[in-house]
Amino acid sequence: MKASVALVKILKSEGVETIFALSGNQIMVLFDACLDEGVRIIHVRHEAAALYMAEAYARMTGQIGVALVTAGAGLCNAVAPLFTAAQSQTPVLLLSGDSEAELDGRGSFQEMDQVQVTSALTKFSERIKDNKKLIPIVLKAINLAKDGIPGPIHLAVAADILAENLQNGISGLRQVHKNAADAAEPSANLAKSIVSAKKPLIIVGPYFGMPCHGGKLKKLEKKLNIPVVLMESPRGFNDPRLGNIKSMIRLADLIIVVGKPIDFSLSYGSLKAFRQDAEWFVYTGSDKLLKKSRSNLGNRLKEGKNVAPLVAINMLQKLEHQKAIASKWLASFRKAIDCRDFCIPDKLDNQDRLNSLTFALTINKILSTRENVIAVSDGGEIGQWVQSFLSHYLVMVNGTSGAIGGSLSYALAIKLVHPKKDVLAFMGDGTIGFHLAEFETAVRENLPVIAVIGNDLKWNAEVKIQEQQFGLDRVYACELTDARYDKVAVALGGHGEYVTELKELSSAFQRSFSSGKPACINIRIEGLPAPSFANE
Repeated sequence: MKASVALVKILKSEGVETIFALSGNQIMVLFDACLDEGVRIIHVRHEAAALYMAEAYARMTGQIGVALVTAGAGLCNAVAPLFTAAQSQTPVLLLSGDSEAELDGRGSFQEMDQVQVTSALTKFSERIKDNKKLIPIVLKAINLAKDGIPGPIHLAVAADILAENLQNGISGLRQVHKNAADAAEPSANLAKSIVSAKKPLIIVGPYFGMPCHGGKLKKLEKKLNIPVVLMESPRGFNDPRLGNIKSMIRLADLIIVVGKPIDFSLSYGSLKAFRQDAEWFVYTGSDKLLKKSRSNLGNRLKEGKNVAPLVAINMLQKLEHQKAIASKWLASFRKAIDCRDFCIPDKLDNQDRLNSLTFALTINKILSTRENVIAVSDGGEIGQWVQSFLSHYLVMVNGTSGAIGGSLSYALAIKLVHPKKDVLAFMGDGTIGFHLAEFETAVRENLPVIAVIGNDLKWNAEVKIQEQQFGLDRVYACELTDARYDKVAVALGGHGEYVTELKELSSAFQRSFSSGKPACINIRIEGLPAPSFANE
C-alpha cells in the first residue's frame, strides 16, 4: 500500500470525508488517493481559503478540519489562517507536501524548513521524512489538535515518502482520544465560593462558540442559575453582541473562566474592569494560558488548573448554587446583554436612508420571514452592526484574531455541512477583496451561499481610527472605489445585485434566494462607527 493511500485511509477513519485543497506537484499523489478512497476534495483558488474552510468545517461538525496544500509558496500562503484557527480554538490539520527527503540540503525544488514557518502558530508541527513514522505521527497530531484547548496542527510530508510503499501496515492501529467527558471533581474551595457568591459569573472561550456546544452552555446556566458568557470577539466587553455587559462585569464577586485566556479581551483582569475583591477560578486546558492567568491576576487567582474545557464544564455541572439568590442577578445580567440602547445621531432620523443601522435592521426583518437561516459575520465596523442586530442568525464570527477576509470561505464550508439552510456571509467592501475568486469555487461546487456587502467605499474601521487619533482632516489612503463586486460574481457564474436604496433591499434578497446560485448583494451604505451599548 502506498503511503499516500495509507494517510488518506487514516484521515477517513477519523471521520474526514472532505478535504479543502489547492493542488501542486508534491500532493497530486494524495489527490489520487482521495479519488480511490471516496474523500471529496473542494479545490479552492487560494491556499488561505482552504484553511478558512477547514476551520469552519471543524466548527460546524465538531470534527477535525483538513486543508491540503503544496510546498513552498503554497505552504506560505496558508500560514495566516493558522493564527485565526489558533485564536478560535479550532482543531485544524494543515497537511502540506514537501521536497524529497533524500535530496535534503542539495537545493531541491521548493526546499525550505516548513516547520520553522508554522511552529509558532500551531500546537504541533513536524516534517515526516521516514515512511515508518508516517501513521504514528499523523495519529499523534490529530490527538493533539483535539486535546486540551483545541487548535491547528501542521504536518509536512516529503514527496518521496508519499510515493513509497508503506513499510508497516495500518491494520491494528487505532486512535486513542482522550475522553472529553472524563470525570473531574470540583474542589472544596470552588464549591464553597459558589455557594457564598451573590453575583457569580462564568466566562467561556471561543471553543464553546461551536454550535455543537451551545446546548452545554444553556444547560449549565439553567442548572446553576449563573450567567454563562461566551467571549470570542477582539472587542472584549465592547462586543456589541454582549450589549451593556460592562455594567454587570464590574459587579461580579466570583468569576469562573473556562478555556479563555486572561488577556486583552478581558482587560487583563484589571481592577478597572473587575471588583478588587472578586474571586477568580480559572480552568484553561493549557499550561501556557494558566501561566498567563497567574501573571495577570496575581493573588486574586484563588484556583487555577489545567483542565480541558469540556471536562471543566462537566465539573461545574456538579456544583450547587443558591438559585433563589441568583435569579435576580441572572435576569439583570441577561437584560444587560440584550440591551441595544444607544444614542442615534440626528442625521439618522431619516429611516429611508441606507446606512449601517438601517442596513442591519431592514435585513433582520427580511430574514425573519425565512426559515433555517444561518450566517457568518466578518469585517470591521459593518461586522459590529451585524453582530448587534443579526446575532441570532450567526454561527461564526471572525473571532479574537481580528483577522478579516475569511467569511466567504467560511460560508462555503458551512453550506457544505448544512445544504438545506440559507447560508449568508456578511462583510464590508474591504473584506470581500480577500477571497472574491472563491465565487468560482462556489459555482463549481454548487454551494449557493449569499455574500452581503455593506459597501461604504472605504476601510471604515481604519478611517474611524484616523479620525479619532489624528483628526477629521487626516483621513488618508483608506478610500475604496465603487467597485461592482456583484458583477464579478455574475462573471464567475453566480448571481449579482446592486442596491442603492433601502426600498430595493427586499426584492434583491428575494431574487438572490430564488436564483439558486451563489449570490453577491452589493449594498451601498453610509458607513457609521460601530455601535456601543456600554454605559461607562
